[in-house]
Amino acid sequence: MTRDGWLLIVAASCFAGFLGLGYAVSRRAQLWAIDARARALVGQATPLAALLTLSGRAFALAALGVVAVIVIVLLHGSLFVAAAIFAGQACSQGVAELAKRQFVRARPDDWIFHHELGFSYPSGHASTAAFFFGSWLVYASLQGAWHWAAIAAATALTLWIAGIDWSRLALGAHYPSDVAGGTLFGCGWLALLWAALLHFGAVHPN
Repeated sequence: MTRDGWLLIVAASCFAGFLGLGYAVSRRAQLWAIDARARALVGQATPLAALLTLSGRAFALAALGVVAVIVIVLLHGSLFVAAAIFAGQACSQGVAELAKRQFVRARPDDWIFHHELGFSYPSGHASTAAFFFGSWLVYASLQGAWHWAAIAAATALTLWIAGIDWSRLALGAHYPSDVAGGTLFGCGWLALLWAALLHFGAVHPN
């Protein structure tokens, strides 16, 4: 099977897991044990958590996108791939918002920093971390056979993804199952995008 075929299987598996988890948590009257225990994380390193959460919002993503495009131009990379990532981010967040209205899971009560509107499952930030930052991680991994700059970028993006997920728990904005659902959802979109890019020859793995 081709790489894009495998990625389609990964995407389908992620979406199936996302739907299964969503229906499981939204129809359960009591919190899962992991969701209840994770409330102990609320209030930890609030300034850092707030900064990481802000980095996952639209205005920060736009600014990061401008920087990414400048770097791509300087390195003679593919602007088409960059445009595909931005389009995928917009589409994925739109679908995530529709999913929130389907699962209608209430947010935690002990939030801090900012009162989030809307429903809790899936975490839009976790989806963004997996798809948007994950896409740049994949793109960095394809550059220059992993020279030092690509390795540094991939390392920073990996830590950034983990940090955004942690920040949603530390700020009391989501339960771990919301973050897991958002990650599954974002990974599904990530696999789908890169399957399409591979299939149409927009990227060429080393």
